[in-house]
Amino acid sequence: MKQDKKIVLKEMIRELSEEKRSFDDKINKNLNRILEIDEYLKSIYDREDSDFKVFSPRNVENVYREQIEKAKKEKYSLENENQHLYRQANRVSHYEENLQFVLEDDNNDLSLRYLDIQEKDRQRIARDLHDTSLQNLAHLIHRIELSSMYIDKDPIQAKLELASVNKNMKVIIEDIRNTIFDLRPMSFDDLGFADMLEDFLQKLREKYKICVISDIDDISIEKEGSQTLLISLYRVIRECCLNAMEHSECESLFVEVKKDSVNESIRVEIKDDGMGFDLEEVLTTMQNHYGLKIMKERIELLGGNIEIHSVKEEGTNIKISVPFCN
Repeated sequence: MKQDKKIVLKEMIRELSEEKRSFDDKINKNLNRILEIDEYLKSIYDREDSDFKVFSPRNVENVYREQIEKAKKEKYSLENENQHLYRQANRVSHYEENLQFVLEDDNNDLSLRYLDIQEKDRQRIARDLHDTSLQNLAHLIHRIELSSMYIDKDPIQAKLELASVNKNMKVIIEDIRNTIFDLRPMSFDDLGFADMLEDFLQKLREKYKICVISDIDDISIEKEGSQTLLISLYRVIRECCLNAMEHSECESLFVEVKKDSVNESIRVEIKDDGMGFDLEEVLTTMQNHYGLKIMKERIELLGGNIEIHSVKEEGTNIKISVPFCN
């Protein structure tokens, strides 16, 4: 790497380090204020002694309602701000680590391509967590606070609210598990590529109630680093299938994965009979279709190629070829 590029990278790393330190300072300041609010609320509730309950028809919630609501509102705002700051700090820290990696790596262009895909993956996962799990958890907090208000006045309603919270919590846990699984398929080492893919397709059958036909070879590659290849390929196939389920309105899906030992390649074909789409339109709409761009880049980095043929009202056919060496 040329010396001037190294100087630029070092300056960028220094600026990112300062930015992260700024985020950390804001987070700590908010945390200290949250502790002060908790102490303040505790001091209010501690005033509700036995005499207060017995000789007054009022209670702390009524007498100090305005102060309590104001304190809780400020605390909620600070917690939301910290969630945003945590994401920003993690993003900056990730950039800093990646730039340090590029600075120390001689193969600069290839490193940047890997990092670009990693960053897009992180953005997608962060967006999914924020739009689903995080929002749902915030909603559950309000439901639990509502239940605590019902406990004395309407115990039955409180139980109903908590039962609903329990049900929703299980859904959120399952969503988070899926996100973690997407980061590293834990069943890969236990099941292997073919069984893990078949397990995923079976879940599609059960969830979407459509016909899924599969023909998958039991693929194993002895070469060092083959797990990275197969996991990357699995993620691309998974993304293709989920896109078909969520966007194509298809009634059937065909998935074929074959190992071509003669040409030392893995061939994949994924077909659906859904509504199809305009490929050029999808590729130019980056904001809504990061998934397709990431898939193409993943396959290219694996040295393979991907062909996508889609016709509106007829369906989509995706063919992938990835080389391997035993």
